[in-house]
Amino acid sequence: MAKASGSFTIMDYNDGITLLGSIEANHPRTVLYDTATQTYNPSWATTALSLTPKLTKAGSATDLVATLVSGAWKRRISGGSWTDVVTGTNGETIAASTKILTVNQDKMTGSIWQVEYKFVAVYHDPILNIDLTYEMVISFNRVANGTSFVVARAFAPSGNQFKNSLPASLPIKAELLRGTTADTTSLTYVWEKTTNGSTWTVVSGQTTNTLTVTPAMVDSFAMFRCKITDTDASSDTHSQTFISEGITILDVSDPYQVVVHSSAGNFFVNGTGSTVLTAKVYQNEAEIDAAGTTLTYSWTATDKDGTNITTIGGITFPKSGKTLTVTHDMVSVKASFFCEVN
Repeated sequence: MAKASGSFTIMDYNDGITLLGSIEANHPRTVLYDTATQTYNPSWATTALSLTPKLTKAGSATDLVATLVSGAWKRRISGGSWTDVVTGTNGETIAASTKILTVNQDKMTGSIWQVEYKFVAVYHDPILNIDLTYEMVISFNRVANGTSFVVARAFAPSGNQFKNSLPASLPIKAELLRGTTADTTSLTYVWEKTTNGSTWTVVSGQTTNTLTVTPAMVDSFAMFRCKITDTDASSDTHSQTFISEGITILDVSDPYQVVVHSSAGNFFVNGTGSTVLTAKVYQNEAEIDAAGTTLTYSWTATDKDGTNITTIGGITFPKSGKTLTVTHDMVSVKASFFCEVN
């Protein structure tokens, strides 16, 4: 599959820009409630929940949250209606610049088993001169039972996104809880990965409660889960295996942009002249592979009617190489040249 492609005749940098957003949480999305002790794990009242919105534009590494026209938080309880989060009330505080939402109350109490938070970002694109709205949602659920209740849980404490191979790695932590207490005795851990949500394969070499995920392990999207087996012979769940929920990790690396430059403009006059087309590749607003040795380049061409050209001027298409020399005899009224980069 091509990483990017570009042409000399048409290049639009701005129309249809892509915004990429997510909400990072410092706690797992499953909160355990022990009905016997009436305690929560984790308890947001003890260690506040912190929700950090992230928003970037494809083609840039800049976080846009601090420059938004507006950024508002909303809350929804157990499938009800969305209500505005007002900073300083209901145990919720919103940081003015970063828009980080801090929640220092346990929200899933009584008959409330689920709570969702939504961040609505309004970004003004200075090139198009329009406001773009982007919404992102994160949900939390409560699971309750007595102290005999056993569940496996996983979460990503340092976020769930790579961008341009950074950070170098992201950890996913797994734990086995009995009631609301973590069990760390005589357990084995097997991590699995899926890229389609259905077929799981074992991640080799990862046998602890923390999985280290690197950018090389994620191609746009991957989900990881942990199978925890109790090997304690004295335990009432000896030899039983518990499977955590899947944790999604994204690679939102800035896409390649291909710009075709001409050494002599885009017109031939009086049947003379030539030009050299060069495919320049940009990522995160910086040119990469300037020497043309890392990526591969494949040129194709169409005539004035949009019909593919197979051979012209002694050149057979597709033609490889970072540059393409076009002479006047290769163009009859109009021709378009395209470069696909892999």
